[in-house]
Amino acid sequence: MVRSIVFALSLLTLAGCAPDTAETDAPAGTEAIDPTGSWTIEAIGDRPVIDKSPTAITFTTDGTVAGNAGCNQFTGGFELTGTRLSMGPLAVTQRMCAVEALMEQEGRFLKALENVDGVSMDNGMLVLTDAAGETLVRASRQPE
Repeated sequence: MVRSIVFALSLLTLAGCAPDTAETDAPAGTEAIDPTGSWTIEAIGDRPVIDKSPTAITFTTDGTVAGNAGCNQFTGGFELTGTRLSMGPLAVTQRMCAVEALMEQEGRFLKALENVDGVSMDNGMLVLTDAAGETLVRASRQPE
């Protein structure tokens, strides 16, 4: 009898330590991310952006995304559900870059944006990923 009471008390104690699954609807690792604001692009894939490149992106509360791809401006819409992010279609101006390396970087950046499927935060950095979870873009928040 004493063992049954001790066992029952142990189970109640453990149950009190368990997280309340009713409070969270999202599976682990899928907490909602709020990318609202302006971000400076630090890396595209595994390559850092060219120093002093104006490459940046801004997410607004009304579902608009806009920014500077390096030489050209872009704008469009985005949808965010938890950590799933999709953008587009994006309208992009058609200016030539003065430097070929910047034009190549801009092409990689715009291609990355077409393939974005997810968003997360990593030590204060915004991370945009593809459907396989591969990092496409890393960005730091611009001062307000």
